[in-house]
This record gives sequence, C-alpha cells and structure tokens, in this order.
Amino acid sequence: MKNSKAEPKEGKKIVISTISSSLMTYIIVMTVIALIFGFITYGFTMYQITENKVASEEGVFIFLCFFVGLYLLLMVLFCILISNQLTKPLKLLRDAIENFTTGSSTHIEYDGPKEFKDMVDSFNALSDRLEKTEIENKRLADEKNKMLADISHDLKTPITVISGYARALHDGLIKDDEIQDYLRIINQKSGSVADLINQFYEYSKLEHPEFSFELKKLNVAEFLREFLADKIDELTVNGFELEVNFPDNEVGYIMGNEMQLRRVFENLISNTVAHTPKGTLLSFDMGCTSEKVLIRYEDNGGGISDDVADRIFEPFVVSDPARNKSGSGLGLSIAKKIVEYHGGSIVLEKYAGKSQTSYLITLPLYEEIEEDK
Repeated sequence: MKNSKAEPKEGKKIVISTISSSLMTYIIVMTVIALIFGFITYGFTMYQITENKVASEEGVFIFLCFFVGLYLLLMVLFCILISNQLTKPLKLLRDAIENFTTGSSTHIEYDGPKEFKDMVDSFNALSDRLEKTEIENKRLADEKNKMLADISHDLKTPITVISGYARALHDGLIKDDEIQDYLRIINQKSGSVADLINQFYEYSKLEHPEFSFELKKLNVAEFLREFLADKIDELTVNGFELEVNFPDNEVGYIMGNEMQLRRVFENLISNTVAHTPKGTLLSFDMGCTSEKVLIRYEDNGGGISDDVADRIFEPFVVSDPARNKSGSGLGLSIAKKIVEYHGGSIVLEKYAGKSQTSYLITLPLYEEIEEDK
C-alpha cells in the first residue's frame, strides 16, 4: 500500500516541475524581448538627449513609460497564451472525467505542449488500466457465480438421493433384502459429496494469495517410478493399462513438493479413469532439456472435443457435458495451479485425429550450486 501511494506523489512532483520550467521559459523569453526593446528604446532616448531634442528628465520618463508599457503588454500576451494552453487540456480532462464517472469509455486525443500531453497520456493510460480492471473484475465475478452454480448443481443430486433414501429407510418403505443396496448407495453418494467438498477446499486453498508449500530437491524420474509402481495394481484391477517410457539413465532434479506433485498425477489419472472406458492405455514419457524436465501423459481413450479442450483447466469443466460420469471438474484446475506454483506449466496437446488425450508438463530443472557438489 505504501508503494502504491508513493508513486502518484512522485508523478505529481514531476508534472509540476515540468510545468514550472515551461512557465519559466516563457518568462525568460518575455524578459529578453523586453530588455532588447528596452535597450533599443534607451539608445534612442540617449540619442535624443544628446542631440538636445528632449530634456534628460523627459527622456528618462519616456523610456520608463515605454519599457513598463511594453513589459505589461508582454505580460498580458503571456497570460492569454498560458490561459489558452491551460484551458484546453483541463477542459478535455474535465469532460473525460465526467464521461468516465457515467461509465462511458474515455480516450482523449490531444496534441499540444509536452507537459500537458504527458498529463493527457497519463490519464489515458489510467483510463485504459481501470477499464481493463473493470473487465477483469466482471470476468472474475462471472466465474465466481458460475462456480457457485456448479457447486450447487454437483451437490444437489447426491444430497437429494441421500435425503430420499434415508427418509425411505426411516419410514420403513424399503424391503429387508434391499436395505443393504440403499445403504451402499447412500455411502457412495456421501463419499461423492465429501470428495467434492475436499476438492473445492484444495482449490480455494491454492487460490489464497498467502498459500505456499515447502520445496526441496527432488529426482523426478525416481519420484514418478515410485508413484506409478503404487498405481499399477489399482489401474489393472479397474481394467486400465499402464505404459512407462523413462530412459534408464534419465535423471531430472527439480525443486518440488512430493505430496503436491503426487496430487497432480493422481488428478490426471483420476480424470482419465472417470471419463474413458475400460481397456484404455495410459502412458508416461519423461525427458530433459538443458533447462527443463518434460513429462508427457497420454491416454487413447478417444480424445476431448474442441469446445471442452479450450477450457479444460477451468474449474468445473468436465469432458462429459451431461455430467453423467463422476468427477467434480476441479481436478485439472488444481493440477494446473500446483504445477504453476512449481514454476512450470501444463498444457493439453491437440492432435488432428482426436483419438488420444495428451498433457505436457514442463518443470524447471534444479540448478546445481557449489554446496551441492
């Protein structure tokens, strides 16, 4: 806050100083002109006195009257000039501010002295900045409203089912041989609600400006091998295949948080499992450049449509618009934010055939320092 207040003050001082130097220039020019004419008048007066055409007292009086009159005339012209130069840009600024307060888009076209042109340019820059801020705030407000609507939508269905089934059980409307099925569905739906709330909590936590997590030196290849070794049995049981292509000698160190990175790949795999049929092949590839670690995660589950692909990392966007399949639509948003916290990026790669989905994750390599060697 202190910095934001200090900057306008410095700018104001600069503007005032510039205008003062301009006024001083006009005064100096006016004074030089007056002095030139004064010397000419003085010479002419002394000539008249020397030739005895006028008395000395009368000559001095004529000189002073002419000099003072000329100086006053120049002062009047100077004031008129300055007034005209001040009035036009100030009127433009006043009209622009009035238009701005009514919500109209304002941009001033002005060509004049540099001091005032700088002021007008500063106002235009401020106006453009405020307009962009207003557009961004509206976008964020729309996203917030959409997010709340999506949360309500995703919570409404399972809560309605839980409430209805619980009431039916309480009223004794369920046959004894069906009670376990109803309890299983209630447990499943309550798990979905809990998962959605947890996902939203994680997303909100990542959105907080003060959120941070500890980073340490991490071998990405070793981390991914261990993570995927733990996941292979789970994927196989659920009918999915896993393929890993890591060069044996590939070593990539980054500054990372193992728990957060695990969440990234958990979310990617969970998204695939939720929206692709059994038998889908999941594959991981890793490589390194001189500055980055590149991780490509792919599946051949049919790809993602263009309208969804462009918004895939936005909150509550799912591959199935009808929401017939599980998934909150927050997993990829969380993954993207975690990767960006690590100084990296994650993008959805597009293929003409659209028969597969491919995510490319880029993370900055850890730079060795003397203490590590």
